[in-house]
Amino acid sequence: MRTIYKIGTLALTVLMTASLWSCADVNEEFVFVHDTNTIEAMFLSASHAGSAFTGEIHEFNKAGELIKGAFTQQEVEGGYGLIIFRIPRSLENDINLSNVYLRANVTFTVFIAPGLSGRHDITGDGIIITVTSGVGTTRQYRVRGVYE
Repeated sequence: MRTIYKIGTLALTVLMTASLWSCADVNEEFVFVHDTNTIEAMFLSASHAGSAFTGEIHEFNKAGELIKGAFTQQEVEGGYGLIIFRIPRSLENDINLSNVYLRANVTFTVFIAPGLSGRHDITGDGIIITVTSGVGTTRQYRVRGVYE
C-alpha cells in the first residue's frame, strides 16, 4: 500500500512539473502588451444607478486633423481626442454637468490619469485625462459636457 502511494505521489509530481513547463512555454509565446492608447467609448451618468449617456469621441492625428471612420493606432499616434457629452436642455435640472460620474471602455492594459472614480466637473473647458498604453505611449483627451 505504501509503495502504491509513493508511486502515485511521484507520478503526480512529474505531471505537475511537466504541466508547469508547458504553461511557461505558452505564456512566453502569447504574451502581448497592447500599444493602444485610445478610448473605445465613454459614458456619463448623474448617479451610479442612473441611466448613462454616451459621449461623442472625436480623434485627431498628430497634425490636428480629424480622423473619420475606422483608424489604426499608427494613424492617430501623437494626436489627441475630444469627448463631448450632449445633454438635452430639458434634462438640465436632472443632470448637473459639474457633478457627474464617468466610465470608459478601454483595452485591458490601458491606464487613465487622473482616474475616473468619483464625481467630475465637465463644464466649460471640461477636464483633460491622459491615457497610457501598455508600452508607455500617451494620448490626451478633453472631456466636456454641453446642454443642447
